[in-house]
Amino acid sequence: MSSILQELEQQIAGITSSVEKTNVGTVRQVGDGVAKVEGLSDVMLNEMIDFGGGVSGMALNLEESEVGVVLLGDYAAVKEGSECRTTGKLLSVPVGEAVLGRVVNALGQPIDGKGEIAAAANYPMEKIAPGIIKRKSVSVPVQTGIMSIDA
Repeated sequence: MSSILQELEQQIAGITSSVEKTNVGTVRQVGDGVAKVEGLSDVMLNEMIDFGGGVSGMALNLEESEVGVVLLGDYAAVKEGSECRTTGKLLSVPVGEAVLGRVVNALGQPIDGKGEIAAAANYPMEKIAPGIIKRKSVSVPVQTGIMSIDA
């Protein structure tokens, strides 16, 4: 009996548990590359949403009862009733010397078969432009080659 008790104590001592808070929502409607998701209470504007199966999206329309998520992948894989999760990350792309000469998709993911990009940093896709006073004045005009624009 004591050996069973010792074995149980060892197994209980070896148990590790981890708790992770996740924000899970349910897709209520999909159409035209936009998913209406219910239940994402803590979502941020421009936050990446994971639908599973390699499909992600970006939260754009934050309403009281639902979130409009632009799908960035195969929207046919997302069905009504599917679950999705927030990632806590804003849509960003890799920047730096490692990106030069690489072929990437619109999300900054490599598609040239050369492996992952060891980027120096990631910059957000959506960023507020600096104020007019902080910007340098235009000293050299950009020539587009279109006479009506360049005039």
